[in-house]
Amino acid sequence: MTPEIVSSPAPLEPGAPARLDRAAARSAFAAASGPFALRPRNSDRAPGDPTALAAALLQERHVTLELQRAILPLHEAPFDLPGLRAVVRYLPASADSRVGGDWYITAEMPPGDVLLAIGDVAGHGLEAAAGMARLRGALAGLAITGAPPERLVGWLNDLVHHVAPEHTASVVAGYFDPPTRRFTWAQAGHPPPLLVRGATARPVGQPAGILLGAGRAGYDAMTLTLEAGDVLLLYSDGLVERRDRPLDEGLAELARAAAGIGDPEQLITSVLEALGSTHSEDDTCLVALRVL
Repeated sequence: MTPEIVSSPAPLEPGAPARLDRAAARSAFAAASGPFALRPRNSDRAPGDPTALAAALLQERHVTLELQRAILPLHEAPFDLPGLRAVVRYLPASADSRVGGDWYITAEMPPGDVLLAIGDVAGHGLEAAAGMARLRGALAGLAITGAPPERLVGWLNDLVHHVAPEHTASVVAGYFDPPTRRFTWAQAGHPPPLLVRGATARPVGQPAGILLGAGRAGYDAMTLTLEAGDVLLLYSDGLVERRDRPLDEGLAELARAAAGIGDPEQLITSVLEALGSTHSEDDTCLVALRVL
């Protein structure tokens, strides 16, 4: 399978206000909460017809991929954000698996900081893709309020409970401040970012936070002070999780593959060669950010 490279979303409107009131936040919340449904073709065939089932699954995969591409447009080269050089790569699951709900955001905000996020909606197919679109759109809208990361993640948790209580999702979301090179972030049940500094690479510590939709506990935030030349790697769990090994082993292998690599393109290539699989049952999304 040939990996697909996808882009950051377009920046938010340049003239958008840096702060909105709580009612505006709720409006953004509601706008992202609409229903999503699609009736597959060949629905007039008998429910147990293997040909109809195969055709429906093929159609669903095609529509889901098109939905993902519309939300995560192609970006075939590194791109610059304030204080950062970014590379993004998205790999769909193998051809015989249903597409999942991985997503990301890299967007300059009106105050001048950078919104960085990556997430994964549990499940596969159109429901997961619709959930991905809902969460990504909600976060992009709510971030305009300037609310701190732990509040943004808490609002996303409220959204999941309100719209799709039967599902769960993970997320890392935060702001990078270019003048101070500080990344302040919160997370909900997501694998930790990887920090590459000089010859070393390590997963960073995690602020407390359970999966979206898994409970009503609050979320904490953490601030990481970065240095020029550091590379921060955000990724979805499809990169490190495997059925036949503990997560800690996947994280250790990721750190070994990334150690000493300061170029974000080379970093992604290296970790995919070490951990990637053309037969993965889950999507994989990676966002590598070099601090300038």
